[in-house]
Amino acid sequence: MKAAALILFILPAAAFCQVPWYAPQRADVVIPAPARPADTLDACPKISRLGVAEGYADAPAVKEVALVDGAALPLPADDLNRAGITEVLKTDLDYWNSRPDTAKIQLGQDLYEAPRMRATVKALLDVFSSAVPAEELLKILRDRFKVYRASADDGTGKTVITGYYEAEIKVTKTPDAEHKYPVLLKPADLVKTTADMGVDFDYGRYDETGHLVRHYATQEIHAGKLNGQGLEMVWSAHPSQIMLLQIQGSGVLRFPDGDYMRAGFDGANGWPYRSVQKLLIDCGETPSMSFKDFIKYLSAQGPREERLADLNPRYIYFTPRAKDSAAYGAIGKPLTPGRSIAIDPKYIPLGLFGLLKSTRPVAQGNGLGFKDFNRFISTHDTGSAIRGPGRVDLFWGAGDTAETEASSMKAPGELYLFILR
Repeated sequence: MKAAALILFILPAAAFCQVPWYAPQRADVVIPAPARPADTLDACPKISRLGVAEGYADAPAVKEVALVDGAALPLPADDLNRAGITEVLKTDLDYWNSRPDTAKIQLGQDLYEAPRMRATVKALLDVFSSAVPAEELLKILRDRFKVYRASADDGTGKTVITGYYEAEIKVTKTPDAEHKYPVLLKPADLVKTTADMGVDFDYGRYDETGHLVRHYATQEIHAGKLNGQGLEMVWSAHPSQIMLLQIQGSGVLRFPDGDYMRAGFDGANGWPYRSVQKLLIDCGETPSMSFKDFIKYLSAQGPREERLADLNPRYIYFTPRAKDSAAYGAIGKPLTPGRSIAIDPKYIPLGLFGLLKSTRPVAQGNGLGFKDFNRFISTHDTGSAIRGPGRVDLFWGAGDTAETEASSMKAPGELYLFILR
C-alpha cells in the first residue's frame, strides 16, 4: 500500500458507490443494532456532504517541484548500515534496466530519459562502493548531481513523513461464527485502466451495458457482491484488520496454530481512498492516536465495526506469496526496510535515490522515544493516501517494533532526491 516539502536528487528514482454509506445487513450474518440509540456519525456533516466518488485524506501540501542549489543539502550522515544503500541502488538499476530507452520521467519542469537515469544510478553505486566521510560525500553530491525540492504550501520547505509496514493479522483457513470476513483474491473481471480509457480511476470492470465502471465498493463487498466466486484466501474476525492489511499493502496472515502465509497487493477496486481515522477525528468521535491504537479501537466496536470500515470505499485485493518472500512495491521489486519510500507518482517518479532528514519514533519498552535521523532512501512504492510531492511514507519492514514505530511516525522533514548532471 498509504504532505509538505520535498527535495529530490535526481540522479539520472489496499471506495464508494452511490448507496447508503452505512453497512447493510448481510444475508449470512445478523448484525445487531448499534449499542447507542444515536450514532454520533449520523449527524456528522463531514460524512453526509461527501460526494459519491470523493476521497477523504490529508490534502496535498506541495504545489511544485523545483531545482534547488546543492547547498541546501544537509550533511549526509546515514543512520543505517551501508549494505542497505547498495541494495536500494541495485533495485533502482534493475528497474531502469527493465525500462525502454524512450521511457521518460518529469521532475518539475525537467524531463529525463531512461539512459540518464541508468547513468545516475551507476554513478551513485560507484560513489557508495567505498566508505567516504560525510563531508567528502556532501561535496560529491553537490558537485555531481542535480537537486530538486518540492515546497510546502506553508513555505517551510518541509515534507510530511509517515510510516508503513508489513502488517500481521490473525486469520483462519475456513469461515466460522467469528471469522466472517475474507481476504480476497483479485476478481476475474477486474480491469487495470490506462490513460487512453478516458476514466479517472485506476481499476474497474465492464458493467452489463459494456461501460467501464469502478469495481464494487467496500460496503458492497461486505454485502456479498463477490460471494460465490471462490476468491476467499483466508478469513478474519475483523473488517478493520483487513483494512489494516489493505492500507499497508502487504502482510503476514497468521493461523491459530502459528503457521502463516504471506499476501501481497494484487489490484484495487478503483474507488478513492477515505481515511476512516481522519473522518472519525474530524467528526469528533476519536482523538488523535497512533494508527496501531486506532485499529485496536475499531476492532473493539462490535456491531459498528463493519459500518466504520465501510466508510472507506477503497478495497484492495491480494495474492499469496511465498513464506520467505519480501514485501513488493509498485516498482515491481522487493522493498528494503528503512530505505524504501512510497510517493505520489504524479509528482515524483519511481526509481529515484535521495536523502531523508527528519525525526523518528524509537520503541523503548512499553513507550516511545524520538530521535533525529538522516538516511539515504529510494522511491519504490506508491499509496492511495500518499498525495502530493510533499507527502511520503517510509517502509519499516515487519514485526512488532516495525508496527509500533511505523504506526507512530508522522513528522516534518526534508527529502532530497538526485539526478546526474
